[in-house]
Amino acid sequence: MRETMRPGAEPTDADRDAMLRAAVAAPSMHNTQPWRFRFAGWEVEVYRDRERELPAEDPSRRMLYVSLGAAIFNLRVAAAARGIGSQVRHLMDQRRPDLVAVVELDAPLTGAMAGLAPYILQRRTNREPFSDERVPDQVRAELGLRARIEGAVLQWLDRPPGQWWLQMATNEAVDADDGDRGRSAERRRWVGGDRAYDGVPSSALGPRIAGGNPVVRDLAATEADESRPVADFERAPQFAVLATRYDGPIEWLRAGQALEGVLLEATAQGVSTSLLNQVIEHEGLRWQINDPLGPWQRPQTVIRFGYGRPVPPTPRRPIADVLIRD
Repeated sequence: MRETMRPGAEPTDADRDAMLRAAVAAPSMHNTQPWRFRFAGWEVEVYRDRERELPAEDPSRRMLYVSLGAAIFNLRVAAAARGIGSQVRHLMDQRRPDLVAVVELDAPLTGAMAGLAPYILQRRTNREPFSDERVPDQVRAELGLRARIEGAVLQWLDRPPGQWWLQMATNEAVDADDGDRGRSAERRRWVGGDRAYDGVPSSALGPRIAGGNPVVRDLAATEADESRPVADFERAPQFAVLATRYDGPIEWLRAGQALEGVLLEATAQGVSTSLLNQVIEHEGLRWQINDPLGPWQRPQTVIRFGYGRPVPPTPRRPIADVLIRD
């Protein structure tokens, strides 16, 4: 393993390519991949890509920042796997409004992030039915620890009140989505069909639920996708809410890093995951899943855990498309 950077040195082309391949493998809303990166010596500047934002479905840009945080985490993991330490400076620069963070690659190499590197390209959003096997308590504890390392909390919704709130809010979110033309238009742009570099192809939508309450998000945007086969899903879905103490762009970036840490740890443990975020995207409904007596305050994502059959990857942008060159 190589040492952390020395003054005057720069990352090699192989270092840059490895970090960028990892970053673009991160999850993002509708797989829009709304990020760009610029290397400046041993700093990586992370930019939002405004052409890939979703103003109707993500008006506050909260999920945008969560996605950017996930990409940052993958970049840090890839750096650690190459013996390079990192730390993140979250910032808002009025002179460069699209710059959201700088990853400094001259930090001491600490922690066990490198161990997650093999799972970056294995991680999938799995919209298939899961078995009824319960995720063991030890695995749950390790997933929770991964969230806490990045400054978030993973709260499992095992108790009836939390499950009821999530079910009720999700049903309301589905109705709100279906009645919003702007949201439907954005979904048609990014979901369905065959896709080479971004978006969610029809092959990744999974089956429709054969009655009952939503367990996975149905992203169907065309008549063809709405007529997909139906299937029976798990009877007792396992959900957890990832939350932060505060809100705002910096906290959302932290939440994205925590989210990807949890998803990679789940992949390492053989646990499948998907997101049920439509309720989180509606600010008026977001608070219905917040237990006032619980330890978490600002819900950022809803994660479904379980054991499902393997699914293929969704497409990714080439690294040349996300690299800003001077």
